[in-house]
Amino acid sequence: MKHAIGVDIGGGSIRVSLFDGTGNEQKSNLSKTPDHLDNDLFLKTLTETIRPLAKDCIGIGVGSPGPLNNETGTLLKSANMQGLQNVPIKQTLEKEFSLPVYYENDANCAALGEAYFGTYKGCESQLILTLGTGVGGGFVKQGELYTGFLGNGIEIGHTTSVIGGALCGCGAKGCVESYFSTKGFLNRYFEATNTKLTDAESFFQLVRTENKVAKEILHFGTLALAHAVRGAIHLLNPEAVVFVGGITNSYDLFGELLENEIRSNIFSVLNERLKLGKGRNLSGTLGAASLVFANKKV
Repeated sequence: MKHAIGVDIGGGSIRVSLFDGTGNEQKSNLSKTPDHLDNDLFLKTLTETIRPLAKDCIGIGVGSPGPLNNETGTLLKSANMQGLQNVPIKQTLEKEFSLPVYYENDANCAALGEAYFGTYKGCESQLILTLGTGVGGGFVKQGELYTGFLGNGIEIGHTTSVIGGALCGCGAKGCVESYFSTKGFLNRYFEATNTKLTDAESFFQLVRTENKVAKEILHFGTLALAHAVRGAIHLLNPEAVVFVGGITNSYDLFGELLENEIRSNIFSVLNERLKLGKGRNLSGTLGAASLVFANKKV
């Protein structure tokens, strides 16, 4: 059976996994992203994390936050990994391992992985949203990933929810990511209370203990996300909208409101076929490996 490597580049770590063609993970490796990033140190860490798994595979798929250029395989920069600029990921890995390398936005990878291996894999089209440090999006229609210009399409996290609102990491104000994401929740809670939380789990624990401020922040963020999704549904008409990512571990706290707000505000004809809900939360590495399987037609 043919195997592929999937690489998930995150703000805090680089995870690499080897998969067979049915999506089963065979081996994995993890490295912490260096605290003080520069291109050379980052690429060294990346290649050394991949190296133990690189034997006997048909290709390497890489997913990372954007913006990026998927034609040249270059990470242009990242709001969550300061210090990186114009990183030649594809070129470096192809030279190092003599394997085909496919590189896409991590949300696009998540979308493709869900389309190939997820809960709604039989659907004609899927809009997948990754809810984590930020908010990403991907769209797959009839097994084909829509990437947009240079791989930067379906950036739903950077659509405007509040005109003149909170500053986003992208430099604009009022993005939905500023209200519904780990960064958004923590920043909004700090603004309201002058208290710094360390992670999403801390924020959701406050919600579970009926903390009024945390509950209000989550409620507003959920509505902001719902109406961003509403706009995307009216543009794309997907058969399924799927939510994945770390924040969906707390889906019980916001999922019902999110789904009801979406369904009550889209055209009724779209509701008739729309499937809406939490995905399987496939690993980011499987999403990245799906790039290889899709291109190799495995």
